[in-house]
Amino acid sequence: MNWREFEWVSFDCYGTLIDWESGILGYVWPLLRAKGCEASDAQILNLYSELEPREQSGPYRTYRDVLASVMHGYAKEVKFDLSAAEAAGLADSIAV
Repeated sequence: MNWREFEWVSFDCYGTLIDWESGILGYVWPLLRAKGCEASDAQILNLYSELEPREQSGPYRTYRDVLASVMHGYAKEVKFDLSAAEAAGLADSIAV
């Protein structure tokens, strides 16, 4: 491959430069535990991998809104109450 042929190179930074899985677990796992729900890391990440693409389909929404909807999906799936602040918590937990 001749890299001089390319003017730009890009890639998705989540999972490449950013350890997104640890970020998800760092927010979701303690929340589930506080709600009296037990789940393994694999279960949390598997459910996330189902919920996020579902929430990203359809008309454009901000990623903050998508993440809040993912958290509502966790609450529905695992059957616990979720406050507005807790729904926003995953997006809020991402360092800027």
